[in-house]
Amino acid sequence: MSVEEEKRRRIDRRGSNRSTSTTNTNEPQTTEVTREREERRSPFTCPPRRMSPVFILLVLNSIFLLPVAPGCPSGPRLRWRPDGRCGVNFPLDGWPQPAECDPKSDRPCCSDYGYCGNSLSHCGCPDCIDYRNVIREAECYYSLEGESGYLESPNFPLEYPLGRECCYDIQRPSLRHCGVKLTVEELDVGRGEEDGYCRRDWLTLPSCVPERGARICGSNATGQVYQYLFQPGSSALRLVFHAGQEAEGRTGFKVKYDLLTTCPGPYQTQNLPISFIPGTTGAPCYTRIVDTRGTINTPYHPKSYPENLDCVYEFVRRSQDVCGIKMQTVTFEMEQPLLTVFGGACTDFLHLPSCGFLCGKVNFTWTAAFQPNAKSLKFHFHSDEATGHTGFLIGFEQVTQC
Repeated sequence: MSVEEEKRRRIDRRGSNRSTSTTNTNEPQTTEVTREREERRSPFTCPPRRMSPVFILLVLNSIFLLPVAPGCPSGPRLRWRPDGRCGVNFPLDGWPQPAECDPKSDRPCCSDYGYCGNSLSHCGCPDCIDYRNVIREAECYYSLEGESGYLESPNFPLEYPLGRECCYDIQRPSLRHCGVKLTVEELDVGRGEEDGYCRRDWLTLPSCVPERGARICGSNATGQVYQYLFQPGSSALRLVFHAGQEAEGRTGFKVKYDLLTTCPGPYQTQNLPISFIPGTTGAPCYTRIVDTRGTINTPYHPKSYPENLDCVYEFVRRSQDVCGIKMQTVTFEMEQPLLTVFGGACTDFLHLPSCGFLCGKVNFTWTAAFQPNAKSLKFHFHSDEATGHTGFLIGFEQVTQC
């Protein structure tokens, strides 16, 4: 059998699976969420392993070697766009890599005009790409063990390679370890900053939202210290290094980590304060959310929320196939931040413990990622003694692609 016939035989054996989903509309409640009727299953599994820096794209008449920027081993990031466009003229949001087509959908091929579809003009033209025939391998994954150690960018102290997304899992040896302290010893990472955010290269924590606020870049963070918490039941704290496509000759980073057994501070803990809701017969302001989708809201929304309140919203992970909680504001209005010499300071806020605080009037769509093997993640809402605002109504969905 010729090499060309062998390639065809292998490709013919590859099939495509169609995935379907359902939606459900839920009414908001003060301290609970409505039950979900449908469940989703992950369409892929991606075990941790170190692989080559390319992926091989097989089509009927050609073999292409293309650069790849894969995601973390517990689940690759979404590589296709919601508008169905693909190719070099339609990059992914926040990443210069061309968008692909979902190989498990009914539109698995990218035409030479940049549209996903399944016709001969999408799958059979000379420049078409059929993503059902892609063999993709993950790369650039580091598992860090021990009470302390170092994270380094690839090739450090030499220039780091372009077009990479590297994952660093700081392993949690026992549940008595509550968090990780990071100390930046050397930092030379491409900035590309706009409005205070890192937009080109960065080191970040996907389990924080807003994720952009957790990014570290530039060269002025040397000596800074960061502290992050393990999520309930998690086996590791994951950081991701994103390197774009623009060469600047930068040497990357060296960051020391130390595991913590004490995590002081009123909001630097997973044992968050919980208040009783005024006007009830001692109902705690705690919501345990096991539904796949629904809404969460401040007490008495859309009326003003009570003062001096601490509420916890705990999202229970339905399965390890779920990678995060996708959230989108319906309404969000709290006390505006106070201006200080250090920047804005929130008096009323919503946040993930050890991550950034959110207040004022905002709109967002984001995904709060679960840490490896985490059982849940918690959001904390706090109000001070001032008159309350209407608070928030936020839609959520447990997702298998982040």
